[in-house]
Amino acid sequence: MKHTMMIAALMCAAACVSPEAHRKLQGENDALKAHIANLAEQHRALASRAGTLESENQELGARAADAAWIEDQKKKIADLLKQYGSDSPTQVPGVELVPTKEGYAFRVAGEVLFAPGQTTLSEGGKRTLAEVAKSLRGRLVRVEGHTDDTPIRRSRWGTNLRLSSERALSVADFLISSGLPADKVGVAGYGEYRPAVADTTDVARKTNRRVEILMLNP
Repeated sequence: MKHTMMIAALMCAAACVSPEAHRKLQGENDALKAHIANLAEQHRALASRAGTLESENQELGARAADAAWIEDQKKKIADLLKQYGSDSPTQVPGVELVPTKEGYAFRVAGEVLFAPGQTTLSEGGKRTLAEVAKSLRGRLVRVEGHTDDTPIRRSRWGTNLRLSSERALSVADFLISSGLPADKVGVAGYGEYRPAVADTTDVARKTNRRVEILMLNP
């Protein structure tokens, strides 16, 4: 009987809430829901911003690392230019460090490396390459053979293109035997088709007879 009376009292209390009080409670409930929804949206926005900031932070770190790497490479090239530049007192005879479209290259005069029409390295050529090889450690290189425009008449190689390719291979083999990894040494032969000097004088032809060792990752 006592419990029945309590339930009836509660039902009466609930039923006796005025419309105004009900509207007030409903409004407070709606406001609370809206506030919770707003907090959730702010949380999503903060999470998105945090992700953006993290990406920006990583990008800035990568740029800083790239800038440091670039400065290091510039210093290495500057050091090489001091040693192999045309005005360097320590320049190796017949070797010059020159800029190309793909990077810097060691330009080695053909007569320093080979006898006319030959592809076997001379002893002087080996000594020269051994010196250059010290500066090529850890680098990706491409050995490029070049000739002048004089047609071959007394050589078993037949064409300047073939001769330039064989000479590049001889230089590449020597560099590999000197310690450069074989997978970091490429080879190309261009014959007379990429002259260093576009002229047909004796001086120009002498300059064009060369092997260039291009550093692809200075």
